[in-house]
Amino acid sequence: MALDDRKKQILDIVISEYISTGEPVGSKALIERSGLNVSSATIRSEMLELEKMGLLCKPHTSAGRIPSEEGLRLFAKDSINRYSLTEDDLRLLVPAVRASVGLIEAMKDAATRLAEFSGCTVFTASPLYEDGCFTFEVMPAGRKTIAIMAVSASGSVKSVFTRVEKDISVDDAQKLSNILNSVFAGFPVNEINGVRVMLFKDEMNRFCPEYSCVILPVVDLVNSIKSYELCISGGSNLLSYPEFSNIETAREYMQLLDRREDILDELLQTDDDGIDIKIGEDAHLIKTTPTGIISARTKHKIPIIVGVLGPARMNYSKIIAGCKHVILQLREHTDID
Repeated sequence: MALDDRKKQILDIVISEYISTGEPVGSKALIERSGLNVSSATIRSEMLELEKMGLLCKPHTSAGRIPSEEGLRLFAKDSINRYSLTEDDLRLLVPAVRASVGLIEAMKDAATRLAEFSGCTVFTASPLYEDGCFTFEVMPAGRKTIAIMAVSASGSVKSVFTRVEKDISVDDAQKLSNILNSVFAGFPVNEINGVRVMLFKDEMNRFCPEYSCVILPVVDLVNSIKSYELCISGGSNLLSYPEFSNIETAREYMQLLDRREDILDELLQTDDDGIDIKIGEDAHLIKTTPTGIISARTKHKIPIIVGVLGPARMNYSKIIAGCKHVILQLREHTDID
């Protein structure tokens, strides 16, 4: 919707103040902060027009205004290129990626730094398979127990432990490793289908029938490395906001952190190579209080998603700049690897 310059300035100030304080903004406070050479009556009239346009709303207990969800969406959209990272910002964010070995470690470090930078909860996600190929190794892991490990080219490890009917010998462990690698190694994990799994089952029944009990754990392992790895940081950050002080909201939020599939489903809706902003009703993860989700995704070499969850009054311009910087650093990290 089209706004004249004065309405846009007033809306920006109201939203900026609300983001900072969480309190409704009155005409007197707005005049003091805006520098507009107009009367209180004119400011009140403009705020009323913005309210009629659905961009501001008036809480029942206050004479001031707060932004509506539609107002916040308009503000957030205009904030994409508004903030420039400072030297302090860069000192905080850059080491998160440059000092890391492997994409998963870089994602964890980036999530930690971005959570500190934003004051919100941060999610990072990427397929565990990274460059697409794994090698496999089987090892004894205790009495009648074996470990089956899938190792990516960058050193990421996913493992599963399973019980067997007898202690496994070194030779049998090597035989199992050879079967796994002959069927799965060298093939991009996202291309491993039911046919290759059936081939693995046939090879096991033919050469190692006494260890057929490992078939299902191996299938589960292959499925797990085809899925996305999700890192969460800043889990306690949101509890410091008044919006999350309500017991019901705090409980819903803490339960959300265990619903990793729901979080991934939300993040995977992010458009490639862009910034996605969801506010209020558009953000489906928390229902008891309005929230905002800022996410960025790139498919340059390996799909990577960065998401920030916070109250609806997030500092959109700053957090968007942080997300763009982190996703670029992670993208460059995949080129180095």
